[in-house]
Amino acid sequence: MTTRSHTETMDGARRSLVCKTGNWTHFVGLQPRNLDGDIKEQARDVIARLDELMRENGIGQSDLFTVTIWLKDMRYFAALNSVWNGWVDTTNPPARTCVSGELYRPDLLLELVAVAYREEAAA
Repeated sequence: MTTRSHTETMDGARRSLVCKTGNWTHFVGLQPRNLDGDIKEQARDVIARLDELMRENGIGQSDLFTVTIWLKDMRYFAALNSVWNGWVDTTNPPARTCVSGELYRPDLLLELVAVAYREEAAA
């Protein structure tokens, strides 16, 4: 069974930020809530959002399987990594890729997609 949560509308398009099926949880289209900041502030904001959603769904950092980060411009790559490296589980990091491209709004500097796999607890 698939469950969806945090359904919202973005410029008329309905979407769910979290979709779960079986042991898999997808966090899609995560954006910073405050777009006034620089790349480091936006990165901290979107990572905090991911942390909140993971906690709500019983997911820990070690459950993260893959993360894809969309950057508005690759010139932000080093600054993003400085925030990422301060947050990520250094002994068990997820697979990660970072790409650049035009984003939804001109003041949006990044968007994040994450997939987690949570093993069932032993009986």
